[in-house]
Formats: sequence, structure tokens, C-alpha cells
Amino acid sequence: MSAVAAVRGAALARLRGALAVNRVWDGADGRGTVPYAVLRDVVAVDWGTKDRAGREVRVGVTVRDEGGTPARCETLAAAAEAALLDLPRDLSGAESDWRAASVVPVRCTVLGEGQGRWAGIVDVRVRVLAA
Repeated sequence: MSAVAAVRGAALARLRGALAVNRVWDGADGRGTVPYAVLRDVVAVDWGTKDRAGREVRVGVTVRDEGGTPARCETLAAAAEAALLDLPRDLSGAESDWRAASVVPVRCTVLGEGQGRWAGIVDVRVRVLAA
């Protein structure tokens, strides 16, 4: 299993277990009933060493909500960030042999998208090495 697939699977599992939303979509924005979350594209670049394969993986989540204030969206974005920062260090499984070396926050913000519509944007960087 690729580093991207291992991180994506772990991120989805964490988000689905931690967020009080109607649904966590994998990929394209499903336009579900708010609040909902979307795991956006997961992008990886080389982060290997001389003797071990490695990837720096950027994971992004968008939380969509509606309401008079951004308070609930802010809470959900913070919960999404906490869930991602709590990714397991050992991503090994039946088809995966990756270990997270670090997981750090990159961005967590809430944006207004029109009257009463909010988007919480969360990005984290996960650096993984082959086990």
C-alpha cells in the first residue's frame, strides 16, 4: 500500500470516529446535509533517506456548516485538526508498512462562504518512513 493510501485510510478512520457531523466524505464534496466534512486531495512528495523510502503527505479537510455564527464550524474544525494530529504512528497493516515520523498542523481556519454558510479548512503535514 502506498504512503498516501495508508495516511488517507488512517485519516478517514480518525475523522469518522471523532467528528459529530452527518457524514465524512472521501474526496469530492458530496453536498450533504450540514454539518459534514470532506477529506480533500491528499498530496505526497519525497521525504526519503539514503536507505529508507519516505513521503511528506499533506492532508486537508473541509468542514461545511450553516448558522448565524461560525462557532459550531470552529468547534468542528478544531475537532478535525485534533483527530488528524492524533493519527497513529504505526500505519502498518495487512498491506502497509509505513510509520509516521511527525504529524504537525499547517492551517486551521474558518471562512465565511455567504450569508450563514461557513467552511472550516484544516491542513496537516504527515511525514512517514517505510517501516
